[in-house]
Amino acid sequence: MYENLTYEELLKEKLKLIDNSFDKRQGSIIFDTLAPNSAESIQIYKNLDLLIDRTFADTATGEDLERRVWERHITRVDATSAILKAVFKGKNGEAFDVEEGERFSGGGYDYYAGDKIEDGCFKLICETKGNSGNRYIGSIVPVDYIEGFLSGEIIDIIVYGEDKESDESLRKRYFDSFQTKAFGGNIEDYKRIFNEIKGVGKCKIYPAYYGGGTVRVVIINNGFEVPEESLIKDIQQYIDPKPKGSGMGAVPIGHDVSVEPAGTHIINISFRLTIVDGYEEDFVLEEVRNKIEDYFLELRTNWGEENDITVRSSRVEMRALEVKGVIDIENIKLNNNPGNVVVASDNIPILGTVDNV
Repeated sequence: MYENLTYEELLKEKLKLIDNSFDKRQGSIIFDTLAPNSAESIQIYKNLDLLIDRTFADTATGEDLERRVWERHITRVDATSAILKAVFKGKNGEAFDVEEGERFSGGGYDYYAGDKIEDGCFKLICETKGNSGNRYIGSIVPVDYIEGFLSGEIIDIIVYGEDKESDESLRKRYFDSFQTKAFGGNIEDYKRIFNEIKGVGKCKIYPAYYGGGTVRVVIINNGFEVPEESLIKDIQQYIDPKPKGSGMGAVPIGHDVSVEPAGTHIINISFRLTIVDGYEEDFVLEEVRNKIEDYFLELRTNWGEENDITVRSSRVEMRALEVKGVIDIENIKLNNNPGNVVVASDNIPILGTVDNV
């Protein structure tokens, strides 16, 4: 509001208010009186601008934004720990059960054992919160001696750890809350419930899918991948445990809810690259694959808002041409066919083979 006002302009306006019969030249008593006053006034105006920015949700940040969005009962999501799947073996090479809470170390991170999934297989919670806990897959060792322990290994991620919610994400949720009303088990209410569950990335809601009173919910995890079976079971138990529809879970009484994982649509890609002389083909092809993987991840990130996802050969071409060393790309085929691939609503696109033929 006041950002374009300068010290010089303000001083000039103040001097105009003084009758010209008085000496207003620089160095005069009047000038030397109004100059510091103008400087202080400019600082007040700047503080007013800052206060305005801190007041409204479109410009507020940090604690100011948190206080604004709380008026809609929205809170910032704190950082969460990665939950991983780990397998353990005893000295005889057979499945080995650890105790809940026992601590392990690997890849520069510490973990503690959680619920048992099956014999020798447990959930492992990273003690470091945030997405850094998603980085390590591999061998782990106990922090303290465990009698009969031979080996342990993290083999998969069940729930991806997430950093503390950003201002932009929090701001978007605030403004989205004005668009539709989540109430009493409507679709928006279901989206709100599922999006607040740890480990859920996106969801799609299908009312009356299996008949009156039923709700089918298809989800992907917060890594935008097909969720682990154990995560599906935990969410089902939280949302609508048996006997279903009894109102013992998070959804209203009478709602028979089925939580299901999204399916996958594997897409193999082939093309012909023209590569700059001196560049290693395998290295360039790996970089191209990484670019296409990024494109597929963007598609999966928007999965919850799209009925169907279209994987476009033109986007594959654009990503490939971003790679240093690629001169041209031609004869692009997705699953051995030229053109685009439409992925059904309940599936997510997964990149298969990438071949330079």
